[in-house]
Amino acid sequence: MPIGNEWLERILEQEAPGGRPARLSIVVPSVVAPDEPFSIKLAVLDEKGYPSVECDGCAKPLEGPWQVPDGEVRFGRGKTAVHVLSDAVLLEEGVFRVAFDFDGETFLSNPVRCTKAPSTRIWWGDPHVHTIISRCIWQRCRSLNFCFVCARYVTGLDWVAAADHVSNGRSGPEKWKAQRIAARLFDDPPEFVTLLGYEASLKGGAGGDNNVYFADDAEEFVDEYEEGNTRTLCEKLGNQDFIIVPHHTTRTGKHGELSDDLYLGLKHMPVVEIHSKWGASEYRGNPAALHEIHPGPSYVQDYLARGYAFGFIGGTDTHATMPSGGGDESGHIDRLPGFTAVRSSELTRAEMFSNIRARNCYATSGERIYVEANIAGVGMGCDTVWQDASVPRKIDVEAAGESDIVRVDVVRNGRDIFSAKGGGWQAQVSWVDEENLPGVAYPPGGAFDCPFVYYYIRVTCASGAQAWTSPTWFKLIGG
Repeated sequence: MPIGNEWLERILEQEAPGGRPARLSIVVPSVVAPDEPFSIKLAVLDEKGYPSVECDGCAKPLEGPWQVPDGEVRFGRGKTAVHVLSDAVLLEEGVFRVAFDFDGETFLSNPVRCTKAPSTRIWWGDPHVHTIISRCIWQRCRSLNFCFVCARYVTGLDWVAAADHVSNGRSGPEKWKAQRIAARLFDDPPEFVTLLGYEASLKGGAGGDNNVYFADDAEEFVDEYEEGNTRTLCEKLGNQDFIIVPHHTTRTGKHGELSDDLYLGLKHMPVVEIHSKWGASEYRGNPAALHEIHPGPSYVQDYLARGYAFGFIGGTDTHATMPSGGGDESGHIDRLPGFTAVRSSELTRAEMFSNIRARNCYATSGERIYVEANIAGVGMGCDTVWQDASVPRKIDVEAAGESDIVRVDVVRNGRDIFSAKGGGWQAQVSWVDEENLPGVAYPPGGAFDCPFVYYYIRVTCASGAQAWTSPTWFKLIGG
């Protein structure tokens, strides 16, 4: 079936009528059970990533360990080339990419893990979309309506946040009311979820740019640009249930370093946006760094070394209102789009918020990369007391990309301590770290009152896409 709602289709046709077809996007869930029905979201996109209205082609599923009832889809000129196929199933366990033929060319979906009785799923989102409400590069932005419809149907996301600007007079009670209404209107669990949030700009040395996200609704926003910082922002938000997320922390000019006084701890600052379309802020000299870089220690690895217990999320920071990438973006916002993968048993706003706060998430750029990581029996985003620091730690990683995997790196305390070359679009890595941890531990600081060591996994694909698992921390009590 198409989207199935003429009003939603008209939003896409009016706001972003795409040109000639360039590629077929195929989005499937990342985790399903055998014979469990799921939807396949198809979109024929033009060169900029907008859904084509000039397509008269046909998409047909190829043979594989899947069944797609009524799978052949014919797109017609003058209509947005977006379609949802229901009741597809995978017939066996494993990791697959669903294949379609589109006008004689084969296109593949993101990887999907099929496993019996999965305890958790992976829900893909973009927490950082700007709309015309932001009054920032407004000529390229679209409406709040477009943000949510595009996220759900064109780019096939499970959740999204329109995190519009509020600082420098760019918002007011009327705009905030519009954001709240739109977030409520398009929140449709268990099919699609919205988070309510906004971008709070702060001056250099005061915390830089941060996004605020709420567990539920919020009658007012707080703007501390003129005189405040992340600490006063947190205090004025009061008893509401919220988190504050720093993003592209290395941008020169207005960001500056977070200080120990401005770090808000696990409850209110649990994650950092490690990648957006501005670039990656993982470490100085990374291959996708921002074009203009702050000279100080403002990278994610700098903060982790000080004990800031950040999990990782990714977003677009799109100013063309194109969730998960594409669009007529300004020339200086030219890196791969970011995604956030949240692990949860169900898709609700409460679950997305709580699992981001719990760091039960990871970040990717460019692709929906499937990653499972286990560090000595401890999952990503968790911390544990490691009683005997001399005991080796076994590290297991499974990954699958939309393009071939080039490399899988194990990062410990800011150093790549092990790397494995890829050999196709799937990779399995097992390695044992035998280093005596006290010799490499960081001193107490930030969220840790004892020496600590962190690990995370970085996956790099042939397309340039990357994934970063939220770190796992080992606390050395008495070390």
